[in-house]
Amino acid sequence: MGAWGELGAAAGGSLLLCASLLGAGCTLGLSLGRGRGAADRGALAWLCYDALVHFALEGPFVYLSFTGNIAESDGLIASLCISYRLPCACVSCMAGG
Repeated sequence: MGAWGELGAAAGGSLLLCASLLGAGCTLGLSLGRGRGAADRGALAWLCYDALVHFALEGPFVYLSFTGNIAESDGLIASLCISYRLPCACVSCMAGG
C-alpha cells in the first residue's frame, strides 16, 4: 500500500483541514491586500492563514478543554490533539516548543 494509505484518518483529516485553511487564508489575504506590494500581500496571506489555524484548531481545543475531556471526545479536532499531543498545530507554535 502507498504512503497515503498508511497515514491514517487523523493525519489525512489534518492535511485536508490545513490545505483548506491555507487556500482560504491565501484567498482572503490576497483579496484584502489588493493594491499593495507583493511582500505585503504575502505577509497578509500568511497572517490570515495563521489566524484561521488558530481559530479553527486552537479554539475548539480550548472549548473541549473547558467543557469536557479531550481524551473522551471523538471529533476530528480531539483526534488531532490526542494523536499529536499538541494543542496547536501551527508552525509558529511548534517552533516555539
